[in-house]
Amino acid sequence: MNHVSSADLAIPSVDLSSTKSVAEISEACRQHGFFFVRNHGVPVDLVASAFEETRKFYLQPLGEKIKFNASVASQFLGYRSLGREKSTSHTGGEACEQYRIGRTTGALASGRSADFYHEPFRQCAALFERMTVLGDRIFSACVEGLALSGDSFAPYMKSPMHRLGLNYYKVGYGAEIANTVDYAMSPHVDHAIFTVIAQDEPGLEVQSYSGSWIHVPAATDALFVFLGDYAQRWTNGAYRSALHRVGPVPVDRISIQYKHRPSYSTVVAPLDPFVDEENPPRYDPFDTGSLYESLLESLLGGPEAAPR
Repeated sequence: MNHVSSADLAIPSVDLSSTKSVAEISEACRQHGFFFVRNHGVPVDLVASAFEETRKFYLQPLGEKIKFNASVASQFLGYRSLGREKSTSHTGGEACEQYRIGRTTGALASGRSADFYHEPFRQCAALFERMTVLGDRIFSACVEGLALSGDSFAPYMKSPMHRLGLNYYKVGYGAEIANTVDYAMSPHVDHAIFTVIAQDEPGLEVQSYSGSWIHVPAATDALFVFLGDYAQRWTNGAYRSALHRVGPVPVDRISIQYKHRPSYSTVVAPLDPFVDEENPPRYDPFDTGSLYESLLESLLGGPEAAPR
């Protein structure tokens, strides 16, 4: 397995064109919960175009951006202003602006179509479609690495709720909302199977098994993958989720995150192959539909808050 150097630890790097990729992904999921992927099939120029499109949107006046405000009625597609997402680890908010596009459960109660919220992000929408293909490849490798049949998760993936997040971290945003911490995004684990990230500047940090924070370098030839809560919960801890955060932002930064998710209202719980007398269930069942939304509303201050 190749590695990409970081300050504290060598981050696993998987070449998806290699015959060893399944074994390497499985090892990374078990030992670390994160890895780089190379030769992933997502065009570099499309990623660059998505960064430019995102930057162009966020440089608009606030009055233009709030036309696309996210809400329960939009199934949280759209724009979240600076600090709107409250932190779970300090008294302030997350020091970034956010936008979400992606799958929905059907007609939006906002009276607008999903395409309305996708309209400012046509390059990002194209990137989203390429990321779903990559996501399926990574998920298949994850399942194969567990020695499960390819259709083991089919019932949970009939109408997957994949999403693409577009975050903008501007220098000084933390001070602008009077945060008392230096990091820009609070430590958390994603409510997803896994997340695939592209960042135009460094800033993402993941926590190692020993508890140290690892700086994830920005890489034009690779995408960074880390596991979420659902992968860990399904496998009863055989696969590790990755606690992560965004550290201090010395230069303006954009992060594009693709989240691979199951169908709405999938109940994620430890699966039978990972449970026995010596390994009882370590996690309670979690409803990825209504329970997830209720949790967000209670943690993030009401129905207008933005889910991760």
